[in-house]
Amino acid sequence: MRNAILFSTALAVLGCSDDTAVTASDAGDEAEAGLVCDGSGVTKGPWVLAVTDTQALVRWETCRSGTSGDVTLAPEGDAGAPLVFHASESETDLTVEHDAIFNPNAPPDYPGAYFMHEAPLTGLAPGACYTYALGADATRSGRFCAAKPSGAPLRFVAIGDTNIGIGPMAGDVLSHVLPMDPDFTVHLGDIQYYDSSFDTWQLWFQVMQPALSHGAFFPAIGNHELETPDEYQDYTLRFFHGAGFDGNDEYYDFENAGVHFFVLDTQDSTDGTSAQANWFAQRIAEVEQEPGYRMSIVYFHKPFVTCGDTGDDPVARSFFEPLFLLHKVPLVLQAHMHGYERFDFGNITYVTTAGGGGAIGNPDANLQRDYCAQRVASGKFFHATVIDVDTTVKGTVVDDHGTVQDSFELTIP
Repeated sequence: MRNAILFSTALAVLGCSDDTAVTASDAGDEAEAGLVCDGSGVTKGPWVLAVTDTQALVRWETCRSGTSGDVTLAPEGDAGAPLVFHASESETDLTVEHDAIFNPNAPPDYPGAYFMHEAPLTGLAPGACYTYALGADATRSGRFCAAKPSGAPLRFVAIGDTNIGIGPMAGDVLSHVLPMDPDFTVHLGDIQYYDSSFDTWQLWFQVMQPALSHGAFFPAIGNHELETPDEYQDYTLRFFHGAGFDGNDEYYDFENAGVHFFVLDTQDSTDGTSAQANWFAQRIAEVEQEPGYRMSIVYFHKPFVTCGDTGDDPVARSFFEPLFLLHKVPLVLQAHMHGYERFDFGNITYVTTAGGGGAIGNPDANLQRDYCAQRVASGKFFHATVIDVDTTVKGTVVDDHGTVQDSFELTIP
């Protein structure tokens, strides 16, 4: 039943329609027909990236050129008059169709011409929250908050490994954490899974839209972002390039409330001689000197430490961890091992929060590793982690039933 609902909803999102209703049994015929660009023409989004205290980007996709590129922005709480911003438009011609072989109710990623719209929003008030809507379709809307001044309380959601098509877990997790009103979402990689044969990007955007509409989105790169020859360039980068600042599209940083976030790319080299490692060492030393610096949080996909059913990375850990200690990094977030883990290494806590929908693995597969004695919590459950930064750093791990599976509190260095 859920798959039929998802399919129907996703087709509406795609703008696929004619004079007759499309049902799950018609999926093969619809796939053969290809994308029908109807209605507003908006196929994905909107979502918000690259937020600072005064600026942000709103991005969305259409299946035809020339649709309204306007975004109407209004401060929450009737704090001012709405403003209209105009988006640029860029075309990408996709040539390969991707289908969810084991999930025929998932809408395909059709080939064809697609048009990305990007509206730079300027003149924001630090810490203020805004609602926005697309001129092409006012029901395509969302809200976000500008980055807060240093010292302000901050709340965000961390989620990883969102294999949407295998079940309702990601949507169920979001239904429990989004009412907690996070300022933004960080994704720890493995955003969408072509090779599970249950997912498409079209389905991912439909299921994840509540999170995308609730606040800014800052993703890390995982191995599933490069599953096909065309996926990374035509999909991952097209959707999420320029999410943050400095670095590049694969590794970058951003700041909010005096907390600096460093996003690493574990698909690239992370040893001490790599360009990424050199960038991190230089950049974190720079930001620590900025007025109002409180601390940094680092996140990435493949774990530096895990007792689970995947590899760790002692080489990367040996380079980065001394820098974490030197530059006030009390919390490191990682994913890839489908489950939950928390390690207490004294001044640094590592949290594996990779329960966004991928089939749950075995967090105890490698308990023989020496550092596993310092793992203080673990579990096999779907979840996301809500992080609060105020006078301390607090974590709340919420599963797909709304149950709090773990909580912790860390001292800010």
